This record gives sequence, C-alpha cells and structure tokens, in this order.
Amino acid sequence: MNISSFSQNPADASENETINRAKTFVLPGKCFERRAACTWRRGNKFSIFSRSQTTSKSAPATSDDRILNIRQDILLFHPILRKLVNESNGTFLSLQKAAEANKNLDNHVEFLKHSRQYRSIIRVCIENLQEAASKESDGIEKNNLLTCITIFYSIECVWHLCEILYVDNVPGDYVLPFLLEWVRFHFPCHEQMATQLLDACERGSEEHPEYWDTVIGMIVQGRVDVARALLKLHSATDTTEFKLVDNSLKSMPIYSVYGGLSTGEFTITWKHWQAECRSKLSSRSVTSQPHLELIMRLVTGDYSAFESILSKYDSWLYILGGWTVFTMPWAKRHELRAAAAACAGMRGAGRSALHDLLRPAVEGELHQVIHEIQQISDNGWFATHLTDILVHCGKLKILDKHQTDVTGRLRDSLILEYGSLMMEHGSLWPVGLSYLCACAPEGPARAELLLARLPARTDTRALRVAAEAQKYGLHNVVRSICLCVGARHLSGGRLGAALAWGMRGRDPALCARAADAALRAYTAQGTLPARDLLPAAGTGLLLHHRALLLGKYCDFHRLYKDREFRKAAKLLISLLTSKIAPDYFWETLLLDTLPLLESDEPVFSSADTFEIMVCLELRAGSLAGERAELLRLACARNLARSLLHDVKDDE
Repeated sequence: MNISSFSQNPADASENETINRAKTFVLPGKCFERRAACTWRRGNKFSIFSRSQTTSKSAPATSDDRILNIRQDILLFHPILRKLVNESNGTFLSLQKAAEANKNLDNHVEFLKHSRQYRSIIRVCIENLQEAASKESDGIEKNNLLTCITIFYSIECVWHLCEILYVDNVPGDYVLPFLLEWVRFHFPCHEQMATQLLDACERGSEEHPEYWDTVIGMIVQGRVDVARALLKLHSATDTTEFKLVDNSLKSMPIYSVYGGLSTGEFTITWKHWQAECRSKLSSRSVTSQPHLELIMRLVTGDYSAFESILSKYDSWLYILGGWTVFTMPWAKRHELRAAAAACAGMRGAGRSALHDLLRPAVEGELHQVIHEIQQISDNGWFATHLTDILVHCGKLKILDKHQTDVTGRLRDSLILEYGSLMMEHGSLWPVGLSYLCACAPEGPARAELLLARLPARTDTRALRVAAEAQKYGLHNVVRSICLCVGARHLSGGRLGAALAWGMRGRDPALCARAADAALRAYTAQGTLPARDLLPAAGTGLLLHHRALLLGKYCDFHRLYKDREFRKAAKLLISLLTSKIAPDYFWETLLLDTLPLLESDEPVFSSADTFEIMVCLELRAGSLAGERAELLRLACARNLARSLLHDVKDDE
C-alpha cells in the first residue's frame, strides 16, 4: 500500500526541491522506431527492445537490434548512505524487540530513545555528506551530494518535530519549550551573529548592519534573555525608552508546568502583563525608537507586526515559535494547529517543500504527513521508519473510504517495499531480509522468492545466503541453495563438496547421488573423496543409506590405516551383512576382506568367516574367477585358524 506515487531519481531534483519530477527517456538507435516493447525484470528494472512483426531465422550479423536496460537510480545505494542504511537497520530491529517485549505496557521511554537514535544517525549522515561535498571537485557529483544534504536535513527537521509532538510524553502536554528548541536548532538564521556581538561586548553595536535584525530575530524565536543582552550593547541603553522596554521584557511571565500556577491563573497574569505593554505603546513612550516600538508590538502579539517582518524569512516556520510565545504561551499540543494556521495565513508567508511536510505535522494530520514524506526522493527510508515508530507509539491511525483502519497494512507495505528494494543490492540484501521477515506472513514468503534469485556464484556467497536464510527459518531456501550449489559441484566432479552441500541442505537425493559417484570413483580409481569430511558428518550420514555406506567405508579405511584390524574387520562384516551396498560395490567389499583374512592373527571369528563365505556365494556374479578362488581359499584357512583359536579359548 502506498499513499503516494512512484518516486523518481533524486539526482534530478534541484538543491531546494525534494519532490520528484517525471523523467522522459529518449530511446537511442533506429531499432526502436519500428515497434518498441517493454518487459519488467527483477526489482525496479525493465528492458526495452524492438519487436519486429516478422522473425527471420537468417538475420544478418549487422542487425542494429538491441536491448535497452533501464533501472531506477537508488539514492540509498550511494556509498556514504549505505552507513545510514546499516545503522538504522540495527535501530529498527531493536525497536521491534522493545515493542514486542512490552506489548501491553506504556513504553514511550524506549520509543523516545530509538527515535533519538534515528535522528543521531541522520545527523552523522549529513555530516559525512557535507565532508564529502567539500572535497568533491566534480560539479555533477557535488550537486548530487548537496541535494542529498537538503533531503536529509529536511528529513531530520520533520522527524524532530514529530518526535516532540507524537513520540515524547511531554509533561502536561506543554510542548512550547520543545517547539522553541526545535525552531532554534533548525532555523538558526541569527544565532551566529548574536554570538559574535555578545562575544565582542562593545557599546555602540547598533552600528553593525545586522544588529537590529538579530535583536528582532531573538525576540521572534522567544529568546528574550538574549535580546535583552543585545539591547544593553546599544549606545542609548541608559535612556528611558530602552529601560522601559528592558523592564517589560524582564517582567514577562514564563509558564511552567511545575510553576505552581494553574493555566487559568497564569492566563490572568499574562493578560495583565500584555495590557501594561499595550498601555506603554499607547502612551507613545517608545515612538522615538521604531525598532523598540516594533519589539513592543511583537511581544503584545500584534498580527501586523509579525506580518511586517515575515518578508525577511524564507518561511512562516521561522516565526511560529515567537507567535506562540506571545499569543498563547500556555499552548498545549492540540492548540498549535491554530498558531500554525495564523502564521501560514500571513501575507508574504513563503511556501516550500518543507512547509508542505511540517504544517500537517503541526496540525495533527499524520496521514497527510505520511503522504508528503513518500514524495521525498530517499527511496522510502523516511516513510518506512517514521511510520513504524508512530504505529508502535499508537499515534498513527489511517482510515480508508470505508472507515476501516488500514494503519497496520500501510506500515507492512512500506516495510515490505523498502526491504524488497534493499534485496536488490549486492551487499545490503541481509538488511532487506531483516525488514521482510519483520512482517509475517507476507514478508517471509516474499523473502523466499527474492533469496532464491540472488546469484550465488561462489561457495562463500552461497554459505552467506544459506546462513541468513537459516537465521530466519527459511528452510526451503536453504535446501534450494544447497541443492543448486551441490549439483554444480557434482557436475564439476567435486564430489566431496557436493556431498557436504547435500548434508548441509538435508537433501537425501543429492547425498545419494554424491555418495554414489564417490563410491563409483573409488571402484574405478581407488581414491576416496571427502575422507576428511565424513568423520565429522554426524547425523548427516543418516540422510541416505548411500551416504551412510560411504561414511562407514571411510571409517573402515581409517581403522585399517591405524592398524586397528579387529575393529576394521567388525565394521566390514557389518557392511556386508547390512546389504546396503550397491551391486557394483560388492566386489570391492569382498576383496577388502582378503588382507584381513590373511593377517598373522585371526581377526575374523568363525561366524564372521561363514558370513563372508555366504556373501561370496550369494554374490557370485560380483566376484568370479581367480579372485573368487583366492577368497574362498583365504576363508577356508581363516576358518581353520579361527576354530583352533576358539578351542584354545575354551580350554
């Protein structure tokens, strides 16, 4: 489910624009002038090719027909942004565990911690992008980096506001101090100049061309103490007008949840203070100083005064904090809607893409916020993670036209889309897999389909894919990968590797084929593959009797080599009597008894010798001629020796 349209390549966005535009492709070559066709490939890729009305089997080699492959440019696949993807994945998984562990509890502290982790990751990403942009000499690449900086700055700004309004559990729902902090952090237009003027601490600072703009900017941001400190740097600070304004600012009441006053009591105090300020304005006490008069008009909440300074700022967002401070300093979360509407309705209020993101957030229209952030060309990172944390906080509720709650479906669809996108990258696919498997049952099913399409050209890559699939319980994928890789090794004659992959994938058929090939190779060449592997195979040998036979036969050779002849003889007899050996291998097993029958000390008992003789007669077709006669003679001699040995033992 997607509230927005398909996003376009972020490289085409300008520095001050985060919304994508449609892109037109001009098809090269004359081959596309006839009949062009298109087909989707894996992921966000498609191919365009010319489709002729007739097909000729004898097409000339100089044909200009071609296939044009087109794919979406994924912003998150940039080397710098991959760190953002990996680190945010860890926070996402930690958030899911926290939400699951405290499902029925108010867990806002954990949610706030994870939200701040997300913002910290974004800030580090912005710093890395700024560092890379400062070192970049190529114009196009530098412009792309600057575009990324703009995008992620907007993301962090919106996320911070949503954190204040919807994630943090603000005492008394009094959000104004946090709103002022947000304005100061994200719109520091006069911060640096105020610091310079205060550090210089020189009388006559009004000579600086930005002095009054800085003072007014501090008032607009609700930083009255800083504005008072700047006014004291004016050469006329000891005059009556300046003292009057300073006393008014000094006596301004500040609302606090823990101040001991109720909202009603504070409102009375506040209105009394503003009435005094208006009386000073009415008395024309500061008319001789237009800037001071403007300050008094601002602190009394004069709409026209705020409107007159709005042209100095790019957006009404700069004055939102100041307007709220001087008109409704007791404002709670739900009352910010009126403040935002008043500021946005002022004449000259600028409008930007960031404005379209922030106003719905302030007004509590989270469904519109999700819609707008889906237009950002970050390939769904922001929409996925913000929606997820808002859903866990219980703040997001979206209804369809039938008034059905589709919030959970929206969250899952965003996570699935983002996870599927990550699966397309050569090294980020484990990240995508973790997102897909966080949305059962559709996510694991989709993960199985996408994992099966991952190229596993090397054993290392196949082991990585199989291990990740095993971690999430995708056993069908593990078996499929092991079968494919094992079959590849089997066709290449690497029987030990094929058998190992068959055991890893618990595939009896592959184990049987590999073991059978190994046994045939031994009968033909006299060498046993996978001799080092099989002793550690464990229960994998039980997958098929062919693998079991191969494993036990390797054990026989190991015992024989270590001169443990009695154990080797006992194991060989068990292989003969179990009748699990194929017809072509009986000759090998029977001939292996010959050196043991001729050993200095008898290692076969009389009963074992009779078993060998029975097998020799029953498998007459497996061993004939001179070798069969030699084996019969050896059995007869060993039978005599074993009987004598048994008699001595009885005596």
